[in-house]
Amino acid sequence: MEARLTVTGQPELYYQLCLELFQADYQGATGQTIPLSEIREGLSFVKRFGKKREQSVKVTLQQLVENQSYAVAIQSNRGVQFLTYQLRSLGQDEVEICYSEDYLPEGRFNQLNYKLLLPLMRRSLEKRMLLQIKKFAEFAIKKEVP
Repeated sequence: MEARLTVTGQPELYYQLCLELFQADYQGATGQTIPLSEIREGLSFVKRFGKKREQSVKVTLQQLVENQSYAVAIQSNRGVQFLTYQLRSLGQDEVEICYSEDYLPEGRFNQLNYKLLLPLMRRSLEKRMLLQIKKFAEFAIKKEVP
């Protein structure tokens, strides 16, 4: 599924925010500092969560094209979720952000569940994805203003 939205700014602003958010997640999960210049495709880490941090996912940077795209794969025992941001300059201080989510379920039960529920949830997922792009853009703009 994907959602598109035109926002104010330049692709560099949103690409930089993607890198900074990945950097913060990486540092939070590993306890290691990583400079933005060392963030590369293939870089991965295990992120733990839950009350006692008993659950985990593996986050892998799948695609990184400067000022154009950012994609991660999040692997859990339920399957792999792919999240992608595509950035396209429209000139005149406007950018089209295309955010997409794909899911590759693990096991027959998860595959069947996904296949049955996706059509029912499609509209609410699209709304959530558009809201996510709006909040992402708002955060990037506020962060840029001193």
